[in-house]
Amino acid sequence: MLENQLHDLSPEVVAALSHLHYGLYFLSTGRLTEPQGLLVSWVSQVSGRPPWLLAAVRHNRSVLPALQGQGAFALNLLPAGNRELVAALGRPAARRFAGLALEEGPLGLPLLSDALGALCCRVQEVRRPGDHLLLAGPVEGAVWRGGGPAFSTAEVGHAYLGLS
Repeated sequence: MLENQLHDLSPEVVAALSHLHYGLYFLSTGRLTEPQGLLVSWVSQVSGRPPWLLAAVRHNRSVLPALQGQGAFALNLLPAGNRELVAALGRPAARRFAGLALEEGPLGLPLLSDALGALCCRVQEVRRPGDHLLLAGPVEGAVWRGGGPAFSTAEVGHAYLGLS
């Protein structure tokens, strides 16, 4: 299926894009009683004072109505090497949170208890330059537990190309 989606891209573009590595994070929204979220990698800090984050979410993701309704998200920083946690977070949405410990964080957002920490943002700007929504907003709260480096797409051997 991925090959069909790549038919209009040259092999050189695909090869170069697949070597752009990013952090791998879990974007969560909703409440503890009804958490929603998904793995994301297209994330960046875009301002220092005040700190703002930008996260890209594909236009067809089931989390978008809840995310847009709440107008806030938490970016959970996943511990490097924890492939078991990443695999759990990649399960279908109906089973994604099974067996995972959550806690309430800033802005009332559900946070992963096993994350290194989280940055909580209120969405102030939304743009759609292509097939992803760009959600940007200031960091309004954070939790930091520490414990080492964060997970990156280099650990899984490929980068997200935005086609799934």
